Amino acid sequence: MTSDHSSTEAGPLYEAETDTAYSIEVITELTGMDAQTIIRYQEQGFIRPASGQAADSALFDAESLRQLRRIEHLRSTCAVNDTGLKLILDLLHEIECLRQERRQSVR
Repeated sequence: MTSDHSSTEAGPLYEAETDTAYSIEVITELTGMDAQTIIRYQEQGFIRPASGQAADSALFDAESLRQLRRIEHLRSTCAVNDTGLKLILDLLHEIECLRQERRQSVR
């Protein structure tokens, strides 16, 4: 476990393990979000469970945890609604894909 004090994302300063699966109870503790909000983000497709589909049995991975922290950061700093949030997250994903393509083409 490492702490990242330079993080610009909201939430507790905890870097998730990459191969760990987190229950919704743990995710609520790590993000400060309530379970209903996390379930709503799952239903809207903002995050995907690593396993299980039912809200009460779903396990989430480190990427879901990072995504929830991004969402909270955008909500708290930009006051963005769900439509804007979807657009921003899609654009951030596209930027990351383009960066990966660029890195691979440079090698």
